[in-house]
Amino acid sequence: MPLRALLWDEGLVSGVVQRIAGIEWDVWVSSMEIDAGINRAIRAQAWIFFLFAIAMLLPMRRRGFGLIYVAASLNLLFLSWLKFHDAGLGIGQLFEHASQFCLPLVLAMYVWGRGNAWELVARLSLASTFVAHGVFAIGLSSEIPLLNHPRPGRFTEMTMLCLNLESESIAGWLLLAAGLADFLVAGMIFLRGWPRWVGLAYMVVWGFLTALARPWAYYEPTAAAETLIRWVPAMLYRAPHFGLPLCLLLALAWRRADS
Repeated sequence: MPLRALLWDEGLVSGVVQRIAGIEWDVWVSSMEIDAGINRAIRAQAWIFFLFAIAMLLPMRRRGFGLIYVAASLNLLFLSWLKFHDAGLGIGQLFEHASQFCLPLVLAMYVWGRGNAWELVARLSLASTFVAHGVFAIGLSSEIPLLNHPRPGRFTEMTMLCLNLESESIAGWLLLAAGLADFLVAGMIFLRGWPRWVGLAYMVVWGFLTALARPWAYYEPTAAAETLIRWVPAMLYRAPHFGLPLCLLLALAWRRADS
């Protein structure tokens, strides 16, 4: 959790630190005590995430419990914003996590019985995630900071490692095709009939494969435990990318069975 990206941003928080804490900026960023406090805050956040995870599994149906889901969404949104702020890239860096920080909100809307509004929010969040991944896969760079989405080197690296490719150029063309497909399916899930089914099915498969790519690409048989401990959580972190479209597919299937 890149909390230091915020708390050590002089332009954003130096004035607050000096007025509220009465600490000079040079002292704030060099203090070992402050650094230890940031570490404690990050560990505390870990336990908050664990509590939210337990709450997601409880069969809560009272409307008041929906506020817990909203709080979880806001917490995940804050985490996503920290990652966006730390990366210093385009706005897609924030919206690629939309299906993650919107998922508890989708649950809240379902608990509150807001008709099919939960389904619309779920589709919007998935579309945001896939469009954001698409602009990075294509590599849409710009001099405007919010529109700057260069292709991350890890995208090319994982493609080459997963597919055992030696050509960086071929990996680039595959990522271009994948980015264009991301744009296409992001629109298809808002259509009726078979396009929506196909779009959601593609999201399930592609979302799972791109999440699996982390442990698959970086797995080392000689250090199996270490690499799995590092990269399996990175895969599970992206579970909404394939879990949420799977839920929408199931909802469509049940709706068809009831009609």
